[in-house]
Amino acid sequence: MRSDNLRILRPAEAAKALGVSRSTLYHWCKHDPDFPPRIQIGPRSTGWLESDLLAWLESRRKMGLKDAV
Repeated sequence: MRSDNLRILRPAEAAKALGVSRSTLYHWCKHDPDFPPRIQIGPRSTGWLESDLLAWLESRRKMGLKDAV
């Protein structure tokens, strides 16, 4: 049984979920200290917890709302 909050998104899935390109995703990884860390799945594969990405996206949305006031 798989829990939705433990779903791992590979780079293409993560980019699609966030609505950005993979290059933007990797840019955020490198330059945004608040971006969730990658999880090592195998020797040559990584991904992100879907729940971490959604929480990060929500925090960005809240920051945007706060800055707009």
